[in-house]
Amino acid sequence: MRKIFSIILCVMISLSCSACSAADSEAWKNNTGKIDLNSMTVSGSGVSASNDTVTITKGGDFEVSGTLSDGMIYINSDDKVKLRLSGASITNNDGPAIYFDNAEKAFITITEGTENTLTDGKTYSDENADGALFSNDDLEIKGGGKLTISGNYKHGIAGDDDVAIENGTITITSYEHGIKANDKLWVSGGEITAVSETGKPMKAGVEVLIDGGTLNLTSTQSEGIESKGTLTINGGEINLTAADDGINTGMENTTENGNGAEPQMQGGQPPEMNGQAQSNAQQPQGGFEPGQTPQMLDGQMPPEMNGQMPDGQVPPEMSGQVPDGQTPPEMNGDMPRASFEPGQRHRGMRGGGPEGMIDEETAAAHAITINGGKIYVNAGGDGIDSNGNLTINGGELTIDGPTNAGNGSLDAQGTFALNGGTVIAASAAGMNQNPSVCENQSYAAINLSASQTAGTEISIRETASGNEIMKYAPSKAYQTLIYSSDKLKAGTEYAVYVGGEQAETFTAQSGVNQIGTAAFGMFGGRGFGGRGMRDLNQEITVFVNGSRVNFQTAPVTRNDTTLVGFRAILEALGASVTWDDASQTATAEKDGTVITMTIGSTTATINGEPAEMLAAPELINDSTLIPVRFISENLGMTVDWDEQLKQINIY
Repeated sequence: MRKIFSIILCVMISLSCSACSAADSEAWKNNTGKIDLNSMTVSGSGVSASNDTVTITKGGDFEVSGTLSDGMIYINSDDKVKLRLSGASITNNDGPAIYFDNAEKAFITITEGTENTLTDGKTYSDENADGALFSNDDLEIKGGGKLTISGNYKHGIAGDDDVAIENGTITITSYEHGIKANDKLWVSGGEITAVSETGKPMKAGVEVLIDGGTLNLTSTQSEGIESKGTLTINGGEINLTAADDGINTGMENTTENGNGAEPQMQGGQPPEMNGQAQSNAQQPQGGFEPGQTPQMLDGQMPPEMNGQMPDGQVPPEMSGQVPDGQTPPEMNGDMPRASFEPGQRHRGMRGGGPEGMIDEETAAAHAITINGGKIYVNAGGDGIDSNGNLTINGGELTIDGPTNAGNGSLDAQGTFALNGGTVIAASAAGMNQNPSVCENQSYAAINLSASQTAGTEISIRETASGNEIMKYAPSKAYQTLIYSSDKLKAGTEYAVYVGGEQAETFTAQSGVNQIGTAAFGMFGGRGFGGRGMRDLNQEITVFVNGSRVNFQTAPVTRNDTTLVGFRAILEALGASVTWDDASQTATAEKDGTVITMTIGSTTATINGEPAEMLAAPELINDSTLIPVRFISENLGMTVDWDEQLKQINIY
């Protein structure tokens, strides 16, 4: 009996202590006060005002109103601190407007019916802070009012730990990032408008989680939403415009190759390169964040690969070159033999061949998952770029762009799984990636014979009933359209209309459907995902700035060099063309450069100076064929080769 009594007593004491502890942890709420910035008067314990700075040293709940033209609210407390912005306007010419230097947790409440502004200066006296609203600790923002933030130094809202936004109408303009969280960035509601000059409207170091809200995001020079770790969208409405990638993960966590690293060199090796990397490699636009490694242009071969086969092995007798007229033993017109672990994939133009695979742990650590929401992305780079897995389970996703063939609407380093939702993506041809897992609904990858101007309507209709299941007018030029939804039924025949005229017909199959005259440059999953992949013995195709060039006579290969019809390629490159029948000489002129080539001669001239070519121009079926790389590069263009697709891409 005594034992039972002792146990009951211990439990009661434990519960009592827990209740006391809980009460103590909420004691900060009892310290309420007001901060009047007009008169610089304050109330509440641990609050003082001096020299245009309001200092808070104790936990509490404080209402802030009035205008402070050059000063700040500074918090240094071991407890929780809440600021209720109730018609507050704070400008600090040499630091943050609100600075949570230390707090157990930082709270901002935007009082309903009020308008508030925070503005910082272009230089800071304390460089430990880097945002107009800055917190060294977890920061939570909510309320029904309006908050306008101008981040002139770096960021609008910056948190060294987590940043959570529950509601409120928040408008941010920033020099660098609009909202930056070193750990987790969580948005569950509210209306957020963020415009970033050089950075991203939203960025997190560990995780981005979007459960709701309306997000209007613009990046004039960089990506839109970025997480170094994972990124999950469960709901909300997102309207995003980005100069570079729209939504991406893992870009700054990939510098150590072999440990979940992003391969830094990209693409296949054109026949005429013979194991040599291009000398005119350039960095992509948009710059690099600290810790990133500049990547070579999409489609270029890193010098250290020296012509390796897709499985990472070089046959001893080849030494980086394919002997004239021979096919590598392991290919023989079939797919390259490559071994893939679950969750890995071989990349065509982007990803660097054998190093373009990542382990399952890394793929999960940098995954993008879309479960719901209505998402619109207008991207200059990849629309969705996951340096891990990409999984789409639901929601509505619409992507305009990119317009250059070096990027794609959808891109994943790991497995790309499409399990549901609606996807519409319009872009240039050449670099889009098909899902490797696509079991629940059909997916159509439609490649048109020519690029379409912005605003040209494209639609998909059932041929039997005429029922229109999709209609879209992209805001940018496009040649490829991706469409997937539960409206696209396996076994049903469809017609594709462009500008009101029928362009293609196809009968949908379950999974991936390839439609059109040119296949895509990237394939996902275990082995190679997608149907309709090109045979390695097929005709070589040529694209200039994403548009396919049509030749009267098919391209041929001589001495590991591709020859193409000279008039079609030069007109596509914007050069003037002349032909001297007597001397059998073709002349191209562009931007002050004059190049002449003669049938049967490997010696050309560039502005009158002799230059050697690997193969001589030929006359085939009354068409003059010339070396495509030689002419393109000497007219200032960049040339990439996709071995998988037998495709030349010229920019």
